[in-house]
Amino acid sequence: MTNSLTQLLGIQGFVVKAITQERQGLYSRVIVDISRTQQKFICGECGHECSTGIEYRTREIQHLSCWQHLTFLRFKQYRVKCPCCGLKVEALPFFERYSRVSVMLSNLVYQLCKVMTNKAVGIFQGLDDGTVKAIDKEKLQEKQTNRSLDGISALGVDEIFVGGKQCWHMISALDGPRGPELIYIGKGRKEKNLNKFWRWFGPQRTKLIKVGVMDMWKGFFNSFKAHCPGIVILYDKFHVITHLLDALNKVRRQELGRIGKRLKGLLTGKKFVLLSRLAHVRGKARESLNELLCASPRLRKAHLLKESFNHLWSYKSKTWAKKFWLLWKDSLKWTRLKQYDRFVRMVDKHLDGILSYCDHKLPLGFIEGTNLKAKNIIRRAYGYRDDEYMKLKIIQACSSLRFFQPWTVAFNNSE
Repeated sequence: MTNSLTQLLGIQGFVVKAITQERQGLYSRVIVDISRTQQKFICGECGHECSTGIEYRTREIQHLSCWQHLTFLRFKQYRVKCPCCGLKVEALPFFERYSRVSVMLSNLVYQLCKVMTNKAVGIFQGLDDGTVKAIDKEKLQEKQTNRSLDGISALGVDEIFVGGKQCWHMISALDGPRGPELIYIGKGRKEKNLNKFWRWFGPQRTKLIKVGVMDMWKGFFNSFKAHCPGIVILYDKFHVITHLLDALNKVRRQELGRIGKRLKGLLTGKKFVLLSRLAHVRGKARESLNELLCASPRLRKAHLLKESFNHLWSYKSKTWAKKFWLLWKDSLKWTRLKQYDRFVRMVDKHLDGILSYCDHKLPLGFIEGTNLKAKNIIRRAYGYRDDEYMKLKIIQACSSLRFFQPWTVAFNNSE
């Protein structure tokens, strides 16, 4: 029996000697006594192998659960007289020096935290919430520190507001070897706030950046221009569309005040139906939209212009894209849509950055998706008290660290 358990345990150099069971609160607790078969001792400081050891203390650490029982390993730990470091506590491969859980259990906890709340993981594994958080945060910091940043030539930056007026910037790699992924989150959105990212990213990698995707915020523009020589600025499609939707909404509100009394109930409550893509409006919502557009010719013109503007990103040639923009702008002459004038001036000012999409077909939707995922994570957790931990959880959800592989990595430190 003990031989079979030794084989299942899989810890080299140790065998199972005895098993005891006891009750602890709501949990059944199994203690597995193990002893070493090889008299080899590793220095905990330098890793030097020593042939003799001095018995130090009996340790007890939590391991992977056996059936419904919480499982603990009990063993004797030794000190070694290292020729380099002196008298030191030995290092063992199946647990960290100051940890009370095994490496295999900490790997499993890290994986479970990707799909479960820390409280649920703690109940499932019989661990304290603080212990679960400490394990998860340590693993996330290790993965973030050791992640590869090579092969990146396009970066995207966006901001997210956290806790009222507090703003963070999120920087994504859009063409990395693992695909689009979020790689960094920092506080603020001013030019000086991004300096910490450039130091973390490294000057050699910064020189290889060819494209920067962003909104029209000057802080982002100035920072990228200052650190990346010869960079091409590409303005995010979704931020441009947001300005157009604001103009369309202003037309809706003006029409509501002008003919709202005559068509009471028809124009109210139709904001999101009007601002949505026409292809996404179906059923009763499509019928309501048709009634709304028939009631107001000016609103119908504004809506048609909004729908046609999306074709700007379908061109592969800057020349033809610019011709489309000039035709679209000319179509405003007789529409009397004053609310669109500000939008036209904004696009004219940033036209080169918008048309850069013709030469660089990057996944612009990923940047907007990271913003939505970040908000969902914050809302699902009911807020984090640890800002650093919250940043790491958002990066995990929006990068290659998100893959859930509980059992393939339980006995392995690799991702």
